[in-house]
Amino acid sequence: MVKRGLSPDRLVAIAHEYVSANGLDALTMRRLAAAAGVTPGALYKHLRDKKDLQRAMADAIFATIDLADIDLADPTVDQVITCCQRMRDAMLRFRDGGRIIAGSYSPFAATLKLSGTLRTLLRAVLLPSFDPGVTAFVLRSYATGFVIDEQAYLALESADEWEPLVRAISASGATRVAGTADVAAIMTGDRDQQFTAGIMTILAGTIRVDD
Repeated sequence: MVKRGLSPDRLVAIAHEYVSANGLDALTMRRLAAAAGVTPGALYKHLRDKKDLQRAMADAIFATIDLADIDLADPTVDQVITCCQRMRDAMLRFRDGGRIIAGSYSPFAATLKLSGTLRTLLRAVLLPSFDPGVTAFVLRSYATGFVIDEQAYLALESADEWEPLVRAISASGATRVAGTADVAAIMTGDRDQQFTAGIMTILAGTIRVDD
């Protein structure tokens, strides 16, 4: 029998709580059932499988993004950047948030709203030769990849494994290219600034001159 009060939203919340404590790799449907205090079979009344769970978890991450002040009637590049920054911030609020989003292809409301908002903004500010959907996909992929690297770095730093890794890279004789930032500089520097610089790099040359 399904535990009273159990719902897809509650299971997603429990799943995020479990990942917060144990990491995404530890999450299984059986462990989720144990955390929810139900039998594994009870989960399948609400979720088809772990992939379905991850899609719902991804949507719950994007549901934390506030888009109320995004004015689709007056699209600007700044609003595109704001959407990307808020996407990153949302993923960072959840342990392994980048990995949860990656490849989930969630078909749920919050994910679709964010994607639709970004495409609508881009359709207004991009040169006609650039596809808003493709550009939105590239921006989302960049934001997700940046967060995956960022959260991996934070985990290594927390475990005191980052500095030995950097020393090992230096000891390997790898050369640093003058005037460029490598991953060590990006992760240990102002990541907010570096993230936004990446967005501007993607958009460079694609924006209408009159925007």
